[in-house]
Amino acid sequence: MKKVLTVQDLSCLGKCSLTVALPVLSAMGCSCSVLPTAVLSTHTAFPHPHVRSLTADMAPICDHWKTIGAEFDAISIGYLSDPAQTAAVEHLLNTFPTMVVLDPVLGDHGKLYTGMTQDHVQAMKSLCRRANVLLPNVTEACLLTDTPYEENPGDAFFRALLEKLRTFGADTVVITGYCLTPGTTGYLGWDKTSGEFSRAVPKIPKSCHGTGDLFAAVLTGSLLANPPAAAAEKAASFVETVLQTSQETPFGLSFEKHLKQLTVDS
Repeated sequence: MKKVLTVQDLSCLGKCSLTVALPVLSAMGCSCSVLPTAVLSTHTAFPHPHVRSLTADMAPICDHWKTIGAEFDAISIGYLSDPAQTAAVEHLLNTFPTMVVLDPVLGDHGKLYTGMTQDHVQAMKSLCRRANVLLPNVTEACLLTDTPYEENPGDAFFRALLEKLRTFGADTVVITGYCLTPGTTGYLGWDKTSGEFSRAVPKIPKSCHGTGDLFAAVLTGSLLANPPAAAAEKAASFVETVLQTSQETPFGLSFEKHLKQLTVDS
């Protein structure tokens, strides 16, 4: 059984981050451990959540794991509540060298998420250099590469963005939210072994919180047994299936009834 550590927040209400990653990776046959970066009363799509950052606890937790001989086949990193958490994550990666999947959670639709600052952006740039797999959406890719955000970018924009992201040194880069034609969505990726890969499908007209977290979780689990292009296809197909049967609500996607599909397929 593969061992995955997921590093992101625990939102007590609203399905995202750890409450998505833990059941999904478990359904895919992984032994999933967690390192919470913060505890939030709700995710940040709800107004004024109570947030307790766990920055001071992260390194001691890591150090305890080392004393008991913990090992991981992959580390997946998501939401960091405090730029200072970069140092704790660097310490974690130095202590447990393994495949690193980084979803650089910063913003969407051309804007930073609530509570995110330019200090978060700079901290995430540093972590990007430690990633084997880099997984930003279009807004995050622009922030990380100091590229002005465009509402309706063309092919040249995306390919230039992909080239800039490759300079961080990751073996695989996947930009989510790839769209050249109105009404479509998908991803544009590159892998050092197989080159470019992409997907574009009709966009399901729903706005549901947590789709990026779901994509990242399935991608991480699938990467342990599949090449990046196949893992991205599996993740996107699963998210599409879940979106089709989910209501548009801030409480999150109804993915639970589809977990059996991951158990069978993975």
